[in-house]
Amino acid sequence: MRRKIFFYYEPIKKLYYVSDGNMRMYFFDKLRGIQTYSYGIKYRAEQLIKTYGINIIKFSERDVIIDCGANYGDLYSWTKINNLNINYISFEPSPNEFKCLELNCLNQINNNYALSNEEGNFDFYVKSDSGDSSIIEPSSGFTSKIKVKTITLSKYINKNNIEKVKLFKLEAEGFEPEILQGASNVLDKIEYIGVDGSPERGKDNDTTIEYASDFLISRGFEMVFSNINESYAKALFKNKSFKF
Repeated sequence: MRRKIFFYYEPIKKLYYVSDGNMRMYFFDKLRGIQTYSYGIKYRAEQLIKTYGINIIKFSERDVIIDCGANYGDLYSWTKINNLNINYISFEPSPNEFKCLELNCLNQINNNYALSNEEGNFDFYVKSDSGDSSIIEPSSGFTSKIKVKTITLSKYINKNNIEKVKLFKLEAEGFEPEILQGASNVLDKIEYIGVDGSPERGKDNDTTIEYASDFLISRGFEMVFSNINESYAKALFKNKSFKF
């Protein structure tokens, strides 16, 4: 197709990667990675950002972005492409995705555990070939089940003395309600929340965008962007009383 995009396999790391100009992204599942980056790293990052409406946010120097369900770190790639000097914090409980995330988001704060509404160790269903890994068993099945550590966003932010968060991007394959509950005590510190509430929760593929919308609007947020159809449901919410 005459695209200057090249795919490789690195035997030592046992990972694939895509090369696009001076950028490189590692990924674990070959077919999914080739499909994801078939138009390049920049295209993938920009398309992802547009689905959340994140491109309407005006970022400043050293803004904090918390990326829940970071996968391979495409959100961070977008910040690099746009020369945004931000503080990036990721959460990715899936082991193979996290291995790639650490390589793709060097010198950032990457956490190999999950956000929830309680702390502990919980079952985590791994489905890397479709990107559907979740604490809730996916309708399409899973390739393995592991135990993952969880923490609430409220505890994480307070424990690490984070005063303000520009953006909290939430994508948890149906586990969004519990994560929002675990963030209740620090919502006043967050200016924007981007939520993927698509039909991905459990075996019935329930949507969670309705819960997220009701939860956030009742706590002083307003929906400033929405991208909702039969296939997926994403929205961006802004804290109306954010004072920083």
